Amino acid sequence: MSDTPTLLLVDDDSFVRRILKDVISDTGIELRLLEAADGEEGLAVAAREKPAVMFLDLFMPKKSGLEVLGAIKQVSPGTRVLVISSMDAEPVVEQAMAAGAVGFVGKPFHPLEIASAVRQALAH
Repeated sequence: MSDTPTLLLVDDDSFVRRILKDVISDTGIELRLLEAADGEEGLAVAAREKPAVMFLDLFMPKKSGLEVLGAIKQVSPGTRVLVISSMDAEPVVEQAMAAGAVGFVGKPFHPLEIASAVRQALAH
């Protein structure tokens, strides 16, 4: 088994997942990248793969990001969740952080924000 940390991208927008993969690949951080297209799939992948870090959109079909945040500690307690959302008003950020997120990145994002968030989550 590899010691390479796993990063799971959970977003219903395939374009956002592709951009995140490109940005993360360009950081030079060695990661195994996995994807999920909705919250339900994201929880299933997290339960199976136990990722070190998860980027999680808040508004998705099947299970919202907040529902995933509520369940992630049962299926993968070591996963550090970074919320990524276009809804970045202070109450939304506070709600996500209170639910267990270790960071929040607003959309649209800058590649440096993504790299910094991943590094901080891995060090957390």
